[in-house]
Amino acid sequence: MRILTDQEIAGLISETKVVPDNWFSRLLPKDKAHYRHKEREIDIEGSNGNLFRVIVRHSNLNVMDFSIILTLREKASNVEYILIRYNGKHSSMHTNKWEKDNGVPNHRFGPAFHIHRATQRYQESGYKIDGFAEATAKYSDFHTALNQFLLECNFKPDENGQPSLFKGGGIL
Repeated sequence: MRILTDQEIAGLISETKVVPDNWFSRLLPKDKAHYRHKEREIDIEGSNGNLFRVIVRHSNLNVMDFSIILTLREKASNVEYILIRYNGKHSSMHTNKWEKDNGVPNHRFGPAFHIHRATQRYQESGYKIDGFAEATAKYSDFHTALNQFLLECNFKPDENGQPSLFKGGGIL
């Protein structure tokens, strides 16, 4: 696996991802047999030819426990990199390990909506690519998180799509 630079990661997240209008409704998770969560995975090609996967998970037991994930899938090696992950409120604390190990204050935060971002420093230090997280007030539930994710990760309907999906600053 190669190390993605912070500049590459930002470029991949902001790469335009044009999708057909029915694609947005296909993001709603479905029950997984024998699991306590719903899940959905959808592949999409970016405008620069990169292959991405969107993974959506939502707990059946706790409506505030969810993850919305954007990954990069390298064509040649089929290696997958988690670029960004929008998480709900978990009951546990989150610790940013690189920051803790390097004496950075406020490396831990309590149950909160939070966004994990891939970083170059985490990869270079042997941590999980998306181990760094920050609490956020950008969303307050699964649907507002999904809207924020689609906007910030530059998902767009195709030119023949329904622009009404984007009315009012939201997508869904």
